[in-house]
Amino acid sequence: MGGTIEELVALAKAMSPELQIAALEADAAQARVAGSDSLPDPKVSLSVEDWGTNRTGGFFPSNPASNTTKKLKVSQELPFWGKRDLKREIAEANARRATILKRQVENDLVAKVKVAYAEYHAAHLIATVARDLRARLDTLARLARARYAQALGRQQDVTRAEVEKASMDAEIVRTEAERRKARVRINRLLTRPLDAPLVQAPAPRALPPMAALDLDSLTARAQSANPDIVAQQATIEGADKARALAEKGWYPDVEVGVSAVKRDGDWRGYEAMVSMSVPLQWSLRDSEIGEAKALAGAARTRRELRSLELGNEVADAWISLKSARDVETLVRENQLPQAEIGFQAAAKGYELGRTELIDVLLTEQQLWKSNIDLIKVQFEQQIRLAELEKLVGGAL
Repeated sequence: MGGTIEELVALAKAMSPELQIAALEADAAQARVAGSDSLPDPKVSLSVEDWGTNRTGGFFPSNPASNTTKKLKVSQELPFWGKRDLKREIAEANARRATILKRQVENDLVAKVKVAYAEYHAAHLIATVARDLRARLDTLARLARARYAQALGRQQDVTRAEVEKASMDAEIVRTEAERRKARVRINRLLTRPLDAPLVQAPAPRALPPMAALDLDSLTARAQSANPDIVAQQATIEGADKARALAEKGWYPDVEVGVSAVKRDGDWRGYEAMVSMSVPLQWSLRDSEIGEAKALAGAARTRRELRSLELGNEVADAWISLKSARDVETLVRENQLPQAEIGFQAAAKGYELGRTELIDVLLTEQQLWKSNIDLIKVQFEQQIRLAELEKLVGGAL
């Protein structure tokens, strides 16, 4: 498991509880659309009229089987034209927003997996470099002991070599701990047992050339395709429909009904009824419209603010990526080769008795630092690429 980042991303999408919750919430919002424009349930009522008291006196009613008029009525409330369509459009906007929020959860999850995988890969590279230098130091320590045995070296050289070996051993232990932590983070994202094995030598993601990462294009893509922006747009659409529905509150709803009339034991006729509400509560309507307008305005302002923030975040990530790319070129082509040459020359000079061990150890530390610098800028590029992909809402 973990040979490629694509394998981990696919498993994380399939197993993530957060993503499953978001998917269920999106399904629930979509299910609400079907009944959002339904008519209210019809009403059925039975009434008895002219129901007198007992003939012998008293306050109790007489037998309603005779000398009464019974009415069986069925009525249906009909909202004013356009209100049902607006309710459906509001539900559809909410369903779109829930679907987009699912994409946002997925987008965040993928970014976390990419970052954790980059951490795991960086720890693997550092451990490899540390073991390589540890082997060189072991050779150097044996040489120091041999020179001391031949009275060509000093006891301090042997001690220094052993101290440097112990320091590198401690670095290997710390690096392995960081590697295990990164593996735990990956397994947690994949909903696997925390100690589940991963591939020992992860393959880094290929980085696209900077020429393919145009800043203006990335900014435009982020400001149009970022799930947060798209969700804000769905919120704006729903708020606009809610404002239109609130404004239609000034128009009355209608209720129609029909009754069958039974008198003296026989069905004698029918009645029809039409009634409508009278929207006299002006303060209520004004408050509903004012609330809807304010929410729509807030949604638009929030979208504009997020758009500006995305532009700044994309620019920061792009500049950091380009800077890390330039630094990597310098370290790989200049600093690291020179450090390697310096260490080899110092080690050879010490073997021939031309240099001191302290000079060799200084060049070894410089070589270690150069390797770490290279791994750090490679890790920085992976992080910035994952950040850019999260901001634009997709792979680059």
